[in-house]
Amino acid sequence: MIRFDGAAKRHPDGTIAVEGLDLDIPAGRTTVLVGPSGCGKTTILRMVNRMVEPTAGRVLLDGTDVSQLPAAKLRRGIGYVIQQAGLFPHRRVIDNIATVPYLLGWDRKKARARAAELLELVGLAPELAKRYPFQLSGGQQQRVGVARALAADPPVLLMDEPFSAVDPVVRAGLQDELLRLQGELNKTVLFVTHDIEEAVRLGDQVAVLRERGRIAQLADPHTLLTEPADEGVAAFLGRDRGLRGLGLLPARTVAVRPLGEGTRQAGWELRLDADGRPTGWIDLDRPDEDPHPAPVFHPGTDTLRSALDAAVLSPAGAVVAVDANGRAVGTADRAAVLAALTGAPPAPEPGSSRGPVSTDGR
Repeated sequence: MIRFDGAAKRHPDGTIAVEGLDLDIPAGRTTVLVGPSGCGKTTILRMVNRMVEPTAGRVLLDGTDVSQLPAAKLRRGIGYVIQQAGLFPHRRVIDNIATVPYLLGWDRKKARARAAELLELVGLAPELAKRYPFQLSGGQQQRVGVARALAADPPVLLMDEPFSAVDPVVRAGLQDELLRLQGELNKTVLFVTHDIEEAVRLGDQVAVLRERGRIAQLADPHTLLTEPADEGVAAFLGRDRGLRGLGLLPARTVAVRPLGEGTRQAGWELRLDADGRPTGWIDLDRPDEDPHPAPVFHPGTDTLRSALDAAVLSPAGAVVAVDANGRAVGTADRAAVLAALTGAPPAPEPGSSRGPVSTDGR
């Protein structure tokens, strides 16, 4: 656990960056600090590895005041990921990842073997090991940065807006990767961002900060979105916080109709390829036209927000439920998705006597 006990930072010119912070970061969980620029997020993060020294109060790591630990030793036991990865341009990828193991005295063979393991763990191809950072895309560089932070298996991971310098598609992929890694590794993660959507997606608990590092609200994502502490927090969360909340709810509650009944929807017919994957919706009034897109969702892994978005985009007014291999298992119309939002059972379609189909094989 990380504990901030009245931690404060006053600069020599008298400017107060952080004022008397009291905050616990639970072990094995992800805590996100979010707030406007200049509210002290990065200062708080850097107090943990002594890149910033508090001028008052303490920062405790598993009960030990970090100021009593040698800075170099402390930092080698804490993973640190920043914007744009911060890789050494003159070192190959594999040696960038092995940086901390080298500093800890690991022999070259062991360090490189660990780096190769992590390259695979963060979803990068083995052949990238011999490349230099400039030969990688921005998203690949960030993955290397995460791998480097994990190289010595530190219990604590500090992440300072690590995904803010990449495009939205790559950013979403990196967030997915972090969620997957954290599900396997259970690190104590302190994550800084200015993006509330990223905060509620990644955090087990989210601290919304005001100026001088003061906590406006500390809560789990669902509570934060549904019960903001005050008007200031509600304004920061944005007017679409209800839609963001849908990103926290599982899509498995959507009632899916089996393919036999769900392939036709109000003048549209779903077409599948030989493997059962959807290829598009055919307008039965214009059967000679090319198929229209068939948006899909994965009931077992997607959120209600994803299902609702797909249903809105579908020309047939229905979304296709697919399994892990992309094969269609059924469809759900917009009414079924909306019913899942409220918890009410969807109204049966005229002439139908069958209920929803299970998508988990039962």
